[in-house]
Amino acid sequence: MEKELIVKFQCTAAECDAQRELSLLSLASHIIETATAHADSLGIGNGAMPGSGWVLARLTIEMQRYPKALEDYSIITWVEGWNRHFSERCFEITDKEGNTMGYARSVWMVMDLEKHTNAGLEHLNIPYGLVSDRPCPIARQSRHRPLEGAEVTEYRFVYSDIDFYRHVNTLRYIQLLLNRFSMDYFDRNYLRRFEIAFAHECYYGETGRIEVCSRGDEYDMGITTDRAAALGAKMIFAPRS
Repeated sequence: MEKELIVKFQCTAAECDAQRELSLLSLASHIIETATAHADSLGIGNGAMPGSGWVLARLTIEMQRYPKALEDYSIITWVEGWNRHFSERCFEITDKEGNTMGYARSVWMVMDLEKHTNAGLEHLNIPYGLVSDRPCPIARQSRHRPLEGAEVTEYRFVYSDIDFYRHVNTLRYIQLLLNRFSMDYFDRNYLRRFEIAFAHECYYGETGRIEVCSRGDEYDMGITTDRAAALGAKMIFAPRS
C-alpha cells in the first residue's frame, strides 16, 4: 500500500488561462484526477462500491505560483484523516526540481447514487495505516456564512453543466465564480487562495444566483437557488509582481 501518490503533468497550452499559466479549472481537474487515481490504487475507488461514489465536499487551494505554459509539474496526494462520514485528503504541487508551488486541502464524502445522500465510509474496506503524517501547512477552510449586500447575477444551468452524478459539475461552479472578474483584474492580480464548500446540489434547468461581496482583494462568494444555498466560496488575490 502506497500512502502517497505522485502524478506528473505538463502544463499544455489548452490548460492555460489568458495569463499563460495553468488555469484554476485545470488545476482543480488534475487534483480530482489525482485523488481518484490514489483511491483506485488503494482499492477504495468508485469501482469498489457499486451504487455509491466519491464526491467532493470542500476544496481549498493556496498557490505561491502557478505552472507556466509547457512547464512540467507534479501533484502529490495523501490522506490526512477520515471518520465515519468524511475523508480528508491533501495535495502538494511541485515543479520538476521538487520546489513547492502550492498546496491543497479537500474533504470527500461517499454519495448514495440513488438517494443522493451521504452513504458514509463504514462500508469501505479502508486499508490499515492509510493515513500519512506528511504535513500540509495551509490553513483549513474558513466557515462560509450567508452574504448580505452582495452583487448578484443569475445563471440557468444547462445540459453541459451536468456530470456523471446528474448534478452540476464542480468545475462548472468554479468557472461561474471566476467569470465574475474581468481579464484586466486577472492581468493585475493572481488568485492566491481559493475555497469552495458544497452544501446542496444544483440540477439541470435550475437558476443559480451568483453572489459576491468584496473586501479589498478578498471576495466572499456563494451560489443559491430557490431551494437552498448550494455553496459558499472565497477568493483571495495578490498583486502580480
